[in-house]
Amino acid sequence: MAFEEDLGAALDKACELDSDSDAVHLARAAHIVRRHMFGEAKPFTGFPGGCQDVPPLLLALVSMILEDPASRTRWQTLTLQQLAAQILKFNSVKHKRTRGTTSSTCVRHSVAQETPLPTYIGMMLHAHTRKKELVDRLSHLGLSISYDRVLQLSAQMGNNVCQQFHREQVVCPPKMRGEVFTTAAVDNIDHNPSATTSKDSFHGTAISLIQHPSYTGEGINRSIVVAGDARSKTVAPLPHYYTDVPPVTSSIKKSPVPAAGVVSLARGDFKQQTDEETNG
Repeated sequence: MAFEEDLGAALDKACELDSDSDAVHLARAAHIVRRHMFGEAKPFTGFPGGCQDVPPLLLALVSMILEDPASRTRWQTLTLQQLAAQILKFNSVKHKRTRGTTSSTCVRHSVAQETPLPTYIGMMLHAHTRKKELVDRLSHLGLSISYDRVLQLSAQMGNNVCQQFHREQVVCPPKMRGEVFTTAAVDNIDHNPSATTSKDSFHGTAISLIQHPSYTGEGINRSIVVAGDARSKTVAPLPHYYTDVPPVTSSIKKSPVPAAGVVSLARGDFKQQTDEETNG
């Protein structure tokens, strides 16, 4: 060594900037976080309160990356960190995907790794645009669930709502709480087009339900839980007593007239009583 007095500082600097040591620490941190990410698989059952469906360890690591690791900010309440952690969990896989020349370019996500954010993005885009291409494009980017998965979740929610209608024997929105004083406003819906080219009109009835709780949280929660056959994309029909309205009569000219229950005027006792009243 040309300068022996700088030997200690050089070795200390080399140890501080050791790439191999950093790689070992990163690998250990990734192994610990992945163990928590795949430790507990939870299928999608709806959007929970707060929508924090990620392991706390992953959320803490993301908070340290985005901000100062020595910061004393409560990372449990940071929205940006939660969203980033949900995207990481949604795109995580147990085994590396092989991409050959003949392999499909379709990105597949595990149902067990679904988080509220990509599920919300996919369902929101489908509700506003109804465009399969847009939903699948964001799905390939790892930001949304696929279009087929959106249809599956929509069918599951619709089927669960119909099952609830059958159990309760009434068609009532799941957002309405049970055992709460409720009033209804009923009005006609009449659409009579005045244009000369119009071919159809609409006549119906609108029913608005208004609940009057005495205090916050009164009543029974009737919200549904998304569960069922994940492969089905068909929604079950509504109860027949709600959709099938029996006609009053099929023909006006051939309408059956019920037998009259009044006393016939041709009866003798009635005629005699009438004559007595007239003579009297």
